[in-house]
Amino acid sequence: MMRKLFSLVVVSALVPVAAMADTFPSKPVTIVVSVPAGGTIDAIARMVAKDLGESMGKQFVVENRPGANGNIAADYVRRAPADGYTLLMLASSTLALGPYVMQNVPFDPIKDFAPVAMTAGLNMALLVNPKVGVSDVKGLVEKMKANPGKLNYSSTGNGSFPHVAGALLNLETHTDATHVPYKGLAPSIQDLLAGQVDFTFDSGSAVHVKSGKLKALAVIGPKRASALPDVPTFREAGLPELEKVSGWHGVFAPAGTPADVIKRLNAEINKSLKKPDSVERIQAMGFESVATTPEELGNALRTEYKNFGDLIAKTKISAY
Repeated sequence: MMRKLFSLVVVSALVPVAAMADTFPSKPVTIVVSVPAGGTIDAIARMVAKDLGESMGKQFVVENRPGANGNIAADYVRRAPADGYTLLMLASSTLALGPYVMQNVPFDPIKDFAPVAMTAGLNMALLVNPKVGVSDVKGLVEKMKANPGKLNYSSTGNGSFPHVAGALLNLETHTDATHVPYKGLAPSIQDLLAGQVDFTFDSGSAVHVKSGKLKALAVIGPKRASALPDVPTFREAGLPELEKVSGWHGVFAPAGTPADVIKRLNAEINKSLKKPDSVERIQAMGFESVATTPEELGNALRTEYKNFGDLIAKTKISAY
C-alpha cells in the first residue's frame, strides 16, 4: 500500500513539470542582460527577444542588470525559479574568467546555471597603431624584445579578456609590454587611435582597420574573422596558445530548468540567429554568428573555465 502511495506522489509531482514543458511559455519571459542598454550583448538580446516573442507567442522582455562584471545579473538569475521564465544573457568572461580574478563571486559558474544557447562567438584581433611601424605579429614581437617594457597595450579593465590576451602574448613571446587598463572599450580604442598606447585586443574595430587608422596583425581564432578575412589567426602566426583567450555570448537558465523547456528555447534562439539579417548584424558588430546545442555550450564553458584557471595561475592577473 505504501509503495503504491509513494508511486502516486512521485507521478503527481512530475505531472506539473511535464505540463509546463508542453505549454511553455504561458506568460512573458524575462531575459536578464549583464550589461547596460546599448552594448553588443544587449543588442543581440533585443534582436533575439523580438524573434522569440513572434515565434513563441509570448512577450520576451529584456531587463538590464549591469555591474560587477556581470555578477549582479548572474546572481539574480541563479536565485530565480528554475522554470524557464527568467533567462540570463552574458559574455563568457563573467562565468569563465570572473571567478578567478574577482573576489567573493556569488555563484558556481558550472553548477548554478543550465546552458541554453550560444548567441555569438568572440574573435578578438590584435590591433596596433600604424605609428608602431610593424606589419605582422613577428615584427611586433621583435620590436617588443628590442625595447623591453617600452611598448604598452590597453584593455577594457583589469582582469578583462584584452588584459589576459596581452599578458598571454607577453608570456608566450617572452616579452614585457606594459598593461594600461581603461574603464571600458571606448577610451581604450580612443587612446589607441591617438597613439597614446601601442596595441590592444578587440573584436569590434574592423571599421578602423578598413579605414587604415589601425592595423590588425592577427585574430585569436581558431578561424579567421568574418569581418577581417585577410588577417591571419595566431595559429597561422605561430602562436596557437592565444586561442585560449577566445570567448562568446550565451543564454543560460537557472540550474534545474526542465530539459524540454531548454530544448525548445535552444531551437527558437538558433532559428533567430540563423536568419540572414541576424547573421549580418552579428558580424557587423565584430562577432561570429553561431548556433549550438545546450550541450555544446556547456562543453565550451567547462573548457574555457579550465583554460582561464591555468592562464590566471601563470599570469597572476587580478581585477584589482
